[in-house]
Amino acid sequence: MRSPLAWLVLSLCVVAGCTRAPAPAVSTFDPDSIPDAFAVASGALWQAGTTRAYLLEPSGDLYNGSWRVRVAASANGALAERPQRFASEERWLPVVHWRRHDGPVDWDFSAVAISQSSPADSALLVSLEVRASNRSSQLAHARLALSFENAGEHPPFLVPDVDSFPYGLPGWAPGASPALGWADGARGAVASAVWELPPAGTKVARFLLPAYPMRAKTLARLARRTHAQRLVDARRSATDELARGTAFELGDADTERALRAACRVLLAARTRRGDSWLPSGGPFQYRDTWLRDGARQIAALAVAGFTAESRQLARGLFVYQWPDGPFVSQRGQLDGTGQALWAIAQAELRPAPDSGATRATDAALLAAGWLRRCRALGQTSGWPLARLLPFGDPRDNERVRAQLLGNDAWMIAGLEAGERLARAAQRGADAEALAALRALHGGEFTRALARSAHSDIPPSWQGVGDDWGNLASVWPCRAVPADDPRAARLLRRVWGRSGGAGLTTFGSRDSLHGYVGADLGTWALLAGRPEQADSVLAALLHWRDAGGGGAELFSRDGGFGDNLPPHPTSAAALVMLVRNMLIYDDADSLHLTLGARSGWWTGGRVRRAPTRWGLIELSFACTPISADWNWTAVGVPTVLHLPPHTHLVVTPDAPLRASADGRAVVVPPGIGSARVVLAPDVQVARSAR
Repeated sequence: MRSPLAWLVLSLCVVAGCTRAPAPAVSTFDPDSIPDAFAVASGALWQAGTTRAYLLEPSGDLYNGSWRVRVAASANGALAERPQRFASEERWLPVVHWRRHDGPVDWDFSAVAISQSSPADSALLVSLEVRASNRSSQLAHARLALSFENAGEHPPFLVPDVDSFPYGLPGWAPGASPALGWADGARGAVASAVWELPPAGTKVARFLLPAYPMRAKTLARLARRTHAQRLVDARRSATDELARGTAFELGDADTERALRAACRVLLAARTRRGDSWLPSGGPFQYRDTWLRDGARQIAALAVAGFTAESRQLARGLFVYQWPDGPFVSQRGQLDGTGQALWAIAQAELRPAPDSGATRATDAALLAAGWLRRCRALGQTSGWPLARLLPFGDPRDNERVRAQLLGNDAWMIAGLEAGERLARAAQRGADAEALAALRALHGGEFTRALARSAHSDIPPSWQGVGDDWGNLASVWPCRAVPADDPRAARLLRRVWGRSGGAGLTTFGSRDSLHGYVGADLGTWALLAGRPEQADSVLAALLHWRDAGGGGAELFSRDGGFGDNLPPHPTSAAALVMLVRNMLIYDDADSLHLTLGARSGWWTGGRVRRAPTRWGLIELSFACTPISADWNWTAVGVPTVLHLPPHTHLVVTPDAPLRASADGRAVVVPPGIGSARVVLAPDVQVARSAR
């Protein structure tokens, strides 16, 4: 119950600017029409390089890790309902909309995050507009109030970012400086507006919400640029930013928008540490650098055409290399060495190596020395697994202390990456040394796997733990061949547990993981099982929120608990899988349309795609009787994979040749176009009748 004095304070805080001339026409964007796979509505307002972000909470409030902005909206005394969706325009642009109802009045919210540099830090600012519209034929009494409160004892972030306000939270500018927000005419603890809305009447209020307290004069200056102008700026900036990367033109709006949303997440999930840029675990969940996640983010940015950002992040990883060689970001996670080297090579070798390959080669040699010492120390014990990497407790999703198979698989990937980097740096002797160590450790890995009592590829050499690093052993680690029967049995086991192809479970059968099983999608491509790869893509496309972001861990009914979306590694999984379905360059040959969906063959195109042999352009199309490809010729063989459910009718003309199974065409180096004659598979043709 508020005291009379409190009500007086509220009445004095009416936002004078809210009753000015009508704002521009109401947007036709309906946030509640945008799909959202999750049970709880949430949204993110964030930017690259900013240490805080605003979480849009299910209640309709905003929370930045230090304080909460309470948003109270009512009409004729009835409080507005919670939002159903926090939706980005086109499900990828950085402009977020949501809607609340309370009888006769629709409350439409739109917000955009703005990055503002300050001497102390990179400060984020949110421009928020609230529009109240009377849908009834009667006069409606509407009230809007925004206030601040401390985070409380149980904040939604796993790692909250708390300020200390010993004398209470500051209020609105200009009454407070520094202030927690700005609204025209507001001062004190609450910014409020009371409106009488005639039938079809509309009123608009605008607010600025910094992520850190900000000087009143600075907020007033920033408010001179209108909300509409801020939205135009944000749309243009996001569009221009993505235009620098690879363009995917597939005739598939859902996939194309999902790729744009994923790239936006990857570009935003970057933080500064001194002069370095580092990958970030996301805006909310743990806001830290984990090599497990950062490596995937770097690789996805590399293949998506964001070479500068990818290399910035890759070079930031050197801070995690210890003087004796390993890369460690989190205690007990010995897979970080291989992951870091793999990520650095992914960035430095596309679309062409530069001077960074020399420093990366030095890092790989230092890591190789650490591995040799581990192997030598283990060899003194004389037991069979001693030359593999030692026991570790990653305190993560494996949930076990053991010799994790994934540590060795990633080490093999890191040594291969080091060899490629050394060759790019024209250091042949170093490349040969790294290749020899890879062969030695890879042989130990293969023999240990053959001796394993486990029928497939176990999580650890002791056979215990949850599946994690072992799921990456075929790809991207390339430690196990794609046609190895153990890999097929692993896929059957993990997908059988989850109820079918797509994502994998974690812990209980009710929990799904948003990215760890996506590596099996690329394995399916390499094993000639494009339908199973397609099921992984379908799952990644489905499990996204209305902003286009995926989560890390969630239940089958869509709940995600503290694992707040968007998660950059889920975004990376989507980008990497689609890119591998179209352009795969991790082998010694360039593979095209390895898993392109049937709908993409109406005239798909990929532009500005970086590969290990330079930037390429690709276009492909098919008719019922033929398939055509045009691409930038490269200096290695190109393997063209046929459209789904088709096979070659006649042997292609030389110098082209058919693959052994008739499902692909091998093209010699230097050629950039091909046409082949096709026929549908018999079983498909029969089922169509």
